[in-house]
Amino acid sequence: MTSLSSSPSTRSDRDVGADDWIAAQNAESLARLVTSMPGLVVLVDAAGEILAETESWAFAFGSEADLDEMPEDLSGVSKSKATPNDLTVSSSFYARHDADGTWKEVVETCIEKGRESRGYEVPLRMPDGAVYYVDFSARPWQGDRDGGTSERGVMLHFVDRSDAHQATLMRRQVEDRFDTLIDTISEGVLLMDEKGVFRDCNSAAEKILGRNASDIIGSRFADEKWSGLKQDGTPLPNAEFPFWQAVVEREAIHDEVMGLYPPGGPPRWIRVNAQPLFEEGAIEPYGVLTCFDDITDEQLKDEALQTSRDLLSSVLSSSLDGIMVFSAIRDDDGDIEDFECLLVNPQAEKMVNRSSEDLVGTRMLEEMPAHEENGLFDAYVDVVTTGEPFETELHYTTDAFERWLQIVAVRIEEGFAVTFRDISERKRAAQAMAATNAKLEQRNRALRDFAYIASHDLQEPLRKIGAFSNLVLEDYGDQVDETGKHYLERMQDAARRMSQLISDLLVYSRVTTRARPFKPVDLRAVVDNVLTDLEMQIQDVDGTVDVGELPTIDADSTQIRQLLQNLIGNALKFHRPDEPPVVKIRAEIVDASDEDLPAHDGDASAFCRIVVADNGIGFEQKYADRIFTPFKRLHGRSEYSGTGMGLAICRRIVERHGGDIRVVSTPGEGTTFTVQLPVDRRDGDVPNEPSVQDHATTPTTLDE
Repeated sequence: MTSLSSSPSTRSDRDVGADDWIAAQNAESLARLVTSMPGLVVLVDAAGEILAETESWAFAFGSEADLDEMPEDLSGVSKSKATPNDLTVSSSFYARHDADGTWKEVVETCIEKGRESRGYEVPLRMPDGAVYYVDFSARPWQGDRDGGTSERGVMLHFVDRSDAHQATLMRRQVEDRFDTLIDTISEGVLLMDEKGVFRDCNSAAEKILGRNASDIIGSRFADEKWSGLKQDGTPLPNAEFPFWQAVVEREAIHDEVMGLYPPGGPPRWIRVNAQPLFEEGAIEPYGVLTCFDDITDEQLKDEALQTSRDLLSSVLSSSLDGIMVFSAIRDDDGDIEDFECLLVNPQAEKMVNRSSEDLVGTRMLEEMPAHEENGLFDAYVDVVTTGEPFETELHYTTDAFERWLQIVAVRIEEGFAVTFRDISERKRAAQAMAATNAKLEQRNRALRDFAYIASHDLQEPLRKIGAFSNLVLEDYGDQVDETGKHYLERMQDAARRMSQLISDLLVYSRVTTRARPFKPVDLRAVVDNVLTDLEMQIQDVDGTVDVGELPTIDADSTQIRQLLQNLIGNALKFHRPDEPPVVKIRAEIVDASDEDLPAHDGDASAFCRIVVADNGIGFEQKYADRIFTPFKRLHGRSEYSGTGMGLAICRRIVERHGGDIRVVSTPGEGTTFTVQLPVDRRDGDVPNEPSVQDHATTPTTLDE
């Protein structure tokens, strides 16, 4: 555990000039000066011989006179076997205080470099084996002895730091033990100073907070990266963090719940205990010790439970269905004899015209005896007994109301929940729809009858008109003048156009009335058959039809053939007089998610996009929608033949297949039709059929 304060304990040389010598007249005069100095001062020569010492030094650490008390072999030489020269060495400062050579190095370095040297908390050993720790400064000196001999040495000045060193050791021991302790517990631990800076943390704190120690230690609680939450989910200002409140309020904080965001993740919820730390006698804390445990799972469970309760309450209150919950009441044999009402939502109160206070706690057969008669009671017993849900529609009649109800019951432990919805309007709508469908069926029969009449009875007079006009021309042609012949020819032409118009109307109506089921259709085979039918027309206009690869799709083959024949036939018919028609047919499969597709019900996984382009006369784009309307023409009958029904039939076929058809055209350059059809469908899937009225219009042609 890092201490909140520390002191230096390193040795360094003062960077002073090389000429840092103490100049003395001679060693004896300097020695006299040293003995009169205050503090812990020792004067040694270059060999480490103690030349002088202060009274404070002698009192604190013993004088040279105490050499006899030096223990055996302290300097590495046994006193019993020592020579006079050995004893001279033994009487040196090194012999008394320098078992490991530290001080000898200090003295020699100081003399060699000629400048002052300093050190902090360096060990100083006593003859009795005691060790002191001192801060020192060593300054070189030089002078002359009697007789003119030059001499050098070092003056050592000491400050005793033994007590401070011992205190530091004890603090470190305590901190080491504390570190060992907090690293063995599962709770997160943070040490923060009085300025709000995190000084230490344990591994559990790293794990809970989702941050490395290097990211925590040195940061301040008020930094932007520390983002907190209150227990209700609203932001918690940093100044309200529990461990900072312990500093501000100078008292312990217990069991405060807060959230903290780890980097790039959801909040972690912690329960915090914070204890301010005081020096003895101080009123302001020097830090705070915070312990916290991870309660994220517990908090999320509480939130989920509360959310479920709120959601259930919201559902019950806002539901448009009546909801009631019942508990089973059993007899002595364990059989269900009744149900007790436990809950009634507001909608149920409205539907049964009773308040929840009146219903909760009552028995079903007492309050709703009709349930036994209509079979609901037995059905509810089966729900509780078997666990199988029950659903029915029931015409329910009581003194309070008469309605159609849709009832669904599901088991809940030793009871069941029942929801009931008023479907009276739906029932009435269904009855009205049934009546409408009956009328629609009558109209459809009338349409089918009309189609039959059109295909047989109406065509017969037209055939007779044509036949008799031919007889008149053949048998009486020489008796009829040119005007009469012209009238007869116009009569025949009108009969033919009327017959073609009736045929086209039949085709238009039979798109839905005589539709065939969808089956796989090879579009290439269909186009080949169409080109065979149009072979003479292609030769007459010297046209070219370029067909690319075409896929197979689910469709009505007859109608697809009609669609492609109309589009290719139009492309050949509306060509420029001075240029042979060129028709290009291409197709591609596009995914159903393509934004350019028509709105669809999602049953088709892909669409086939068929493009039929020509180099014909084209038309103004403003008429793009108009050309798909029945009987609408952009050109007169004298220019181009036709009834104006071909493209209307095309659109009706495409819509029946659940697709769409579009056209882009430029006058004098050509026209491009794009048809988009689903590639596949589920069995029996047929889109809603458009009614005949969808494209109804006045049955007259428009020649422009």
